[in-house]
Amino acid sequence: MGTVLDSQDIKDERKYIGRPIKRREDKRLLTGKGEYLDDIKLVNMLHVAFLRSPYAHAKIIDINVSKALEIEGVEAIFTGKDLVNHVGIMPIMSNVYPGVQEREKPILKPQTQRALAYDKVHFVGEPIAAIIAKSRAIAEDGLQLIDISYEPLEAVVDPEISVTNDSPLLHQDWGDNVAVSYKVEAGDVQAAFAQSDFVLQEELKINRQSPNPMETRGVVSKWDEQTNSLTVWSSTQMPHKLRSHISSCLGLPEMDIRVIAPNVGGGFGGKALIYPEEIAMSYFAAKLKIPLKWTEDRLEHMTSAAHARDQLHKVEIGFMKDGTITGLRDELILDTGAHSLYGINSTYNTAAHLPGPYRILNYECEVKVAVTNKTPCSQYRGAGRPEAVFVMDRMIDIIAKKLQIDPVEVRRRNLITLEEMPFDTGRIYKDGKPLVYDSGDYHACFEKTVNALNLKEFRKEQKKAVQDGRFLGIGFSAYVEGTGQGPHDGCKIEIDPTGTVLCKVSSADQGQGHKTTWAQICAETLGVNIESVQVIIGDTGAIRYGNGTYGSRSTVVSGSAVLKAAQEIRKKALKIASVLLEVPSSDLKIELGRVSHKEYEDRGYTYAELAEWVKPNKLPSNSTDIEPGLQAEIYFIPETVTYSNGVHGAIVEVDTETGKIDILNYVVAHDAGKIINPLIADGQLMGGVAQGIGGAIYEEIVYDKNGQLLTGTYMDYLLPTASEIPEITAIHMESPSPRNPLGVKGLGEGGTISPPAVLANAIEDALSQFDLKINKLPLSPNYIWSLLNNR
Repeated sequence: MGTVLDSQDIKDERKYIGRPIKRREDKRLLTGKGEYLDDIKLVNMLHVAFLRSPYAHAKIIDINVSKALEIEGVEAIFTGKDLVNHVGIMPIMSNVYPGVQEREKPILKPQTQRALAYDKVHFVGEPIAAIIAKSRAIAEDGLQLIDISYEPLEAVVDPEISVTNDSPLLHQDWGDNVAVSYKVEAGDVQAAFAQSDFVLQEELKINRQSPNPMETRGVVSKWDEQTNSLTVWSSTQMPHKLRSHISSCLGLPEMDIRVIAPNVGGGFGGKALIYPEEIAMSYFAAKLKIPLKWTEDRLEHMTSAAHARDQLHKVEIGFMKDGTITGLRDELILDTGAHSLYGINSTYNTAAHLPGPYRILNYECEVKVAVTNKTPCSQYRGAGRPEAVFVMDRMIDIIAKKLQIDPVEVRRRNLITLEEMPFDTGRIYKDGKPLVYDSGDYHACFEKTVNALNLKEFRKEQKKAVQDGRFLGIGFSAYVEGTGQGPHDGCKIEIDPTGTVLCKVSSADQGQGHKTTWAQICAETLGVNIESVQVIIGDTGAIRYGNGTYGSRSTVVSGSAVLKAAQEIRKKALKIASVLLEVPSSDLKIELGRVSHKEYEDRGYTYAELAEWVKPNKLPSNSTDIEPGLQAEIYFIPETVTYSNGVHGAIVEVDTETGKIDILNYVVAHDAGKIINPLIADGQLMGGVAQGIGGAIYEEIVYDKNGQLLTGTYMDYLLPTASEIPEITAIHMESPSPRNPLGVKGLGEGGTISPPAVLANAIEDALSQFDLKINKLPLSPNYIWSLLNNR
């Protein structure tokens, strides 16, 4: 990567894109000067605590709050009955996409979740009532005195049983427990299988996980009686969507709602949806006209914040004697928990991405999204792609074992070549557009990873290690990721007479470094010093429309909006200067924040001077077509997604006595198009790998047969520490995407996508002489030990 730069160290003020500039966010955050949700304190603010269901499935017979109301300091109590006629049903975050292929277009069953449960609870941790009190402690004391009568119902915890005809129903109006079913397909799988030399079948299971950001969820809500408006601070990834859903659920005009995302200590997809507490807190503030705060504790987070992954795959794959894959079929069930919050999004990601960078034109994936009495599932970094890649790359290694060919060679024979790009997969993506890989050299990316791990030398070392009683293995995983999805995001840039450039962007940052990245794009495009650019994000009051930060989309969509808004400012600056200097715009140039004549450089104006000239009372009389203000507001709408790609490789050592895994070497070669800031890109990749390792080896949400959570603390739900994360070598490749003006692709999730697959393959390679088959996650020492002892 080279030298890390402070922004003031850059001498050429026209060149910021591509430089490893230190993040401008870090000093403030690392010195404790950030403002997170729980730091917000308002005058006369009260505190909220939620009463949550102890049952996975039960009818609510009666709720008695009289004793709780007697506690000194308790100001109000709300139950589902109080809200049912005033607050709408919780929104479905995304509905069926036009890309789904099915004879009868699949219909997502209607959402039933409420801000507070009314007549029935569907999972342990579902909010039922809320106490508003002078302190959180008093509110929690009051929870103990709320008396609720339940009629327990049979819990459904197995998704395969859930979708059978004799399973108890979670939502009576549905008629079954399938939230949605659909198919993604291309080519003719049956014909491909008929022509194959081999057809193998496997069943693979991906563990349920929790995103577990450092900061849990939280909401502060305030009603302003002077303006009849609501302000909501939330640790959310999507302030504009939260505003829209508050409006929809409460019947308030969007113009009277402002949502602000302060500093957010991680999101990873778990904060990329609208939660019952956010809607409830908005209603409480509007009803009581009192500022309110709710901050989630860690147990609440484990039981109530969205989970993810939890997929079961039944796979068939056809291939020839040389390892060439002919066809792939998959039956996928997602255990989405009690409510289907995101429709088909994560499963469509899995179904669309399963063939990955491999030349598989005959493909079929049947999907069922099953509801069970567990915490609802949403998206978690990668959002369906780690699951797809685990399945695909395990199948590659299984083919290699069947044919006794090195898995590296099987991948080489099936990877799409550079000459085939752009590559039409024959499938349809979730935006309804053809799934066509836009750019990238998949073979080159693969070979860089293989070479970085020195495969030939490793094989020699591996044989010698066995003689010494050590078991080393190497694994690889390749992926493609659809990034930069629409529908839009925006940027508003204003330059004032002091020369300050105010760049307001609709994205919300949870640690990605948006303020640095947007400043780099803005400063280079305008030709100004980056220190003069101030960036505002995560505030619906700053820019009218936005979509949110998720799906590795921010640099593609928001970054392109910043670029285009800055370009618009340049055009306007040239136009104003042209009027003032009485010369054509073609005779002018912009350098170092100043518009001047190409030949007579002393004739010109700085941006600051032009901003002064376009005040309404100073516009020249011959400028009737120039609007006041040196500003521009632009929204970028991508035509379709861009496709990042990458390859992970790892060397591991397995202790056969304990099943413990040591990761000795880890390499990522990644292509995210044009890299804006290599320092931030490295951070994204390495952080993603760390989370991927956690999901691969340590993390698993477990329920008992009654739907009770067994992993509600960090004593039971394990997270990796710095000791478990190896040194990671990151190799950046750049094949610019033709689908946006920056040529960028998303990179925020790539690090998380391949660790489960690459580590499973490496472990199986290390234990090749034991003839084991790894077909589920996590790869815990106990699981590996049991495979060794039950073989």
